[in-house]
Amino acid sequence: MKFTIRLGLIGMGALALASCGDSKDASDEVVAEDVEIVADDAMSDVDAEPVEDDSLATPAPMPAPAPTETSTFEERQAAEREKMANDAEAAEKAAADIKAELDKMNEN
Repeated sequence: MKFTIRLGLIGMGALALASCGDSKDASDEVVAEDVEIVADDAMSDVDAEPVEDDSLATPAPMPAPAPTETSTFEERQAAEREKMANDAEAAEKAAADIKAELDKMNEN
């Protein structure tokens, strides 16, 4: 019984794979030669060659990156804490300004 079930499953799998063999996708039928021939035909009447534009200035080379400062873990942590404190102070000031504007609007 197990052999029959396995044989049936194998047969069904083979049929399923065989039925997936056909593709109706147009990209499967296009080959590179077909595309190149069309592109060559489109460019057949072009005689001009590309030339360099002398009026454009050559960009200056990029400067070397600034040397990075070496600092200890504690110094980086202190700098991060100071930045966070400054950000918090700026946020508190902005909130106070907004509250003052709201109070001013409510008085009128």
